[in-house]
Amino acid sequence: MHVIITCGPGCEPIDQVRFISNFSTGELGSLLAAELQRHGFEVILLRSRLATYPMAENVEVIPFSTNDELAKIFEELSAKENIRAVFHAAALCDYRVEKIIGMNGGELSLGKIPTSIGRVNLTLEPSLKIISKLREWFPEARLVGWKYEVDGTREEACAKAQQQIEKYQLDASIANGPATKGNFDVIFPDKLTHTRSSKKELVRFLREWLSENLFH
Repeated sequence: MHVIITCGPGCEPIDQVRFISNFSTGELGSLLAAELQRHGFEVILLRSRLATYPMAENVEVIPFSTNDELAKIFEELSAKENIRAVFHAAALCDYRVEKIIGMNGGELSLGKIPTSIGRVNLTLEPSLKIISKLREWFPEARLVGWKYEVDGTREEACAKAQQQIEKYQLDASIANGPATKGNFDVIFPDKLTHTRSSKKELVRFLREWLSENLFH
């Protein structure tokens, strides 16, 4: 029985030396991996190559960079492993570069865009939405997503987490970020909410919830 956890920041290339990413460190996913591993779960940690938080010991780690690369890993695991739960905590890129336009209006496709070109315009397109594929890949698994919100109220963040559950057929979604004032609000399909104030409290709660749902 295996549990998959994703963690860290995704990235999407601009050219061969630059990329779009975010500030995620991979801390939460690493803490959850260590907690589950200590309590007898077989963890597969899909960890961004850009993650900076120390890796959990004795955990199988598969690195990834882009959304497409992560999707390929998920598809391979769904075909060969007995996956009982997926905790999708990675902060992936919502957009990727569709094209780069120079000042003369022409499209650029250089390995490295030199500063001598001057101003450039990036056209972004939505990247692959990994969470939308999880139920297809793991129809019997417990699926947990995250909803990181910066703007709006805590109630609005929790409402978006509830919408995420319904849209992607998740078993739970965790609202967090500045909008939740540093708290982690764990939302379930019945709209029951459990709040934890720290990452350590959250990973303990998720481990207890998973144990109760899988073994009882």
